[in-house]
Amino acid sequence: MGVYFLLIEETTGVRPPHGFIVTGNGERVKIENTEELRTWVLDVADQIRAARRQVDEAIPVNPRPAQCRSCGMREHCGQRRG
Repeated sequence: MGVYFLLIEETTGVRPPHGFIVTGNGERVKIENTEELRTWVLDVADQIRAARRQVDEAIPVNPRPAQCRSCGMREHCGQRRG
């Protein structure tokens, strides 16, 4: 819900005060658009961005040549041995 709040605010320029979710049993639950929720969502988004930047970084490994010969990713690895 917090992400939806941010998207609505970005699109319309208006910060919604609350929203509703419907649970599996049909109950409607009111979710307040608090500063705490907003901060949490933005923090998680920053963590996701940081993790995505690290995806292309090489993971330092020190395999034995025999491990590399049997590895299915050998042809794509810049750290292979043997």
